[in-house]
Amino acid sequence: MHKLPAEYRPDSSESGMLTVYVPLFCCYLMTAASTLILVVEPSVMAILVWLFFGFGLVGTEAGRRALVDEKARARIGPFLRQLRRGNVDGYVWLLRTLADVEGLPRWSRRRGRITLDAIAADEQLMNGLLVHCRRRQISVAAFADRLGRWGAGVLVPPLASLHPDGRVREAAVVAMARRLRTAHVPFLIERAVDWVPEVRTAAHAVLKAELGQHPGLLPHARVAYARVSRRKHAPAVARLLGL
Repeated sequence: MHKLPAEYRPDSSESGMLTVYVPLFCCYLMTAASTLILVVEPSVMAILVWLFFGFGLVGTEAGRRALVDEKARARIGPFLRQLRRGNVDGYVWLLRTLADVEGLPRWSRRRGRITLDAIAADEQLMNGLLVHCRRRQISVAAFADRLGRWGAGVLVPPLASLHPDGRVREAAVVAMARRLRTAHVPFLIERAVDWVPEVRTAAHAVLKAELGQHPGLLPHARVAYARVSRRKHAPAVARLLGL
């Protein structure tokens, strides 16, 4: 990870993960051993032992996931509290941090989902991210380069959708459509008013299909629409959203 300025450093360290992974490994080991005993010599005691370690494994895994969520929020927390439109250097550091999160192994991708959800929910941070990308003051090339590659994480399509190249933006919209998340909605609304017709068409198609299948996305889309309501192609989006 890049050496972040002090104001953007996470609130906590990664060392706390050991306090979860050691018990988790032990629970996996004991659950496997008790399963073997249950298969070889089934008995009431064997069942009780298997249930004991099985429930322990479930509880420990839940604790691990909670700690992963906490670490992800801690890593992005300083940006959420401080970063606002106009702080170009801060957004550069944000994208470097997100690139680090994207580079984590596949089994750590939960952090990417938590991070994306947190960013999309912060209206002021999102506003600055979209504006500075539109003005080409910050670069999302690191995410565009991973678009379409095997193993690309959840952060890649939405951030690649902010790339200056219209073909990349269109490909990112299509990628988001494959497994749409609520956090993708602000990025799709931005692309729905894109100056490139092909990008607009792709974004409209995705929004129309997803809003029809998942009406719960409509409030999020309407909130995001307020950011683009004065843009040239906004009326078509307003009709799509029933505004």
